Amino acid sequence: MKRTMLALGVIGLALALAGGAWAGKRYLITSSSQVKDGALTGADIQNHSLSLSDLTSRAANRLEASNQQGQQGQQGPKGDKGDPGDQGPQGKPGPRGPQGSLVNYEVDGGSSWALGNMPLALPNANGGYEDAGVVTDVGPASGFNGITATGTGPLKDNVWITDGSEAFSPGLHPFATDHPDFSYGFDNGDGTFYITSGPHAGETLTLAQIRSDFVGYEAYAWVGVTSDGTATVTGHIASVNGTELDNTATVDSAGAAIR
Repeated sequence: MKRTMLALGVIGLALALAGGAWAGKRYLITSSSQVKDGALTGADIQNHSLSLSDLTSRAANRLEASNQQGQQGQQGPKGDKGDPGDQGPQGKPGPRGPQGSLVNYEVDGGSSWALGNMPLALPNANGGYEDAGVVTDVGPASGFNGITATGTGPLKDNVWITDGSEAFSPGLHPFATDHPDFSYGFDNGDGTFYITSGPHAGETLTLAQIRSDFVGYEAYAWVGVTSDGTATVTGHIASVNGTELDNTATVDSAGAAIR
């Protein structure tokens, strides 16, 4: 009996030692015959442990095909309108445009005056003054160098500055309710002008002062004839500062006309 118990103990110890040696070994799988179908799953493979070369050519081709770009999808719906952007910087000023007609016509009947872009006339209102003439654009006031007119008769001239729209806008203006809104002045014949309206009314300005004080405005030259409304005065205007004209101004007891 004791011998039997000893034999069984030896056998048991041998099996225990054999079992420990089995558990301490690792086996490299080199063939699919070593693994039963379904015994290994993705959970048994360490992430990033396989490369493309570890796969069969069929599996590699299918994997590469799945990575190709698919067909373009349909266009999505239009999005909501965005908020307005910030206002951009102000652009540079453009070139100065023309003020209007190169030549206008003006008459004064004593109680009102009129400006037009065609010949016109007003009746004598017996106000003690009449005039008739042409109003010619002579360029920016910043370059004004005086008025030179040719023609016949007792021609007179004065300068108009476009710091008010009535200097170039056609219309009829009664003196009782509508004093000229622009600067104008009579030629003194010595390179100065006596200004009768505008910010320099009552002052005598030189050409240099007109150029510096009216920068940004246009200068016009009025050339024509004047009368007290009783005498007949006629003048012919042939040119103003190089602009050729052919107009006749007449003032008499009947009225003032420029043609």
